Amino acid sequence: MRKIYIMTLSVLIIFVALISLACSLTGGSDPTATPVLETEEEEAVRREPRETEPPAPEPTATQEPMPPETEEPEEIEEVVETEEVVDEPPAWFTEEFDGDMDNWTYFLMSGSEMNMDLYADVDSLVFDLRGENQWVYVLYDPYFYSDVVIEAFAENKGKNTNNVSLICNYTDEYGWYEFNITNGGMYDILVYDEIDGEYRTLTSGGSVHVNTGRNTNIYTAVCMGNQLALYINGYLEKEHTDTIYNLKEGQVGISVSSFDVLPILVEIEYFDISSAY
Repeated sequence: MRKIYIMTLSVLIIFVALISLACSLTGGSDPTATPVLETEEEEAVRREPRETEPPAPEPTATQEPMPPETEEPEEIEEVVETEEVVDEPPAWFTEEFDGDMDNWTYFLMSGSEMNMDLYADVDSLVFDLRGENQWVYVLYDPYFYSDVVIEAFAENKGKNTNNVSLICNYTDEYGWYEFNITNGGMYDILVYDEIDGEYRTLTSGGSVHVNTGRNTNIYTAVCMGNQLALYINGYLEKEHTDTIYNLKEGQVGISVSSFDVLPILVEIEYFDISSAY
């Protein structure tokens, strides 16, 4: 009887232990347990709002970082060296004396510069000679010509005793050919011999085609090597072939001369240089 009681008691104890162990493992609670009442202070604490972490901010569009401000590099102006373009002086042209006279030079064969003026004015080249026996020459410097036609438009505004002359085949070494026309109607074709320092007459004569007095004339000379021809106001006056001095080429130009009657005032309105072909 005691053994049965002990066994029964042991079984009961084991059963209770198993029940307790099961409850602790499942986290369950005893439904028959009496709830524990909380005090008013505990209830107030429980009902107070709890501080919560602020909500995460809404994502915003991102901006690319601004590059650091830098100074713009200073523009360096590139200097390009260019060769200066220089216009070539013309060979065949009509000089109207309305620009500079850089391509022309003058010299005197006789007389003094003290009593004369030579200048370009109002589209003409003016020879103002106030001294006796002033022989003034003006040459075109840039070129030598061998076959050339030269022509001048001359207006006489002074006394009637003067020469207007056309020059061709001029060189410092040998001399030049010269076509002289007086305002009184005479002409001659001569050569200046640089070696002897003398003027030599090749041919001469008189012309009825010269407009004498205070008038205008057009004088033309043709120089094809040593073959020479003189025209006055469009008329052929004289042809001549020089077989003695035989000047082949040189510069061209114009001359005005005074003698013993003054003053001499001649204006050259144009001087034309063209090919003989």
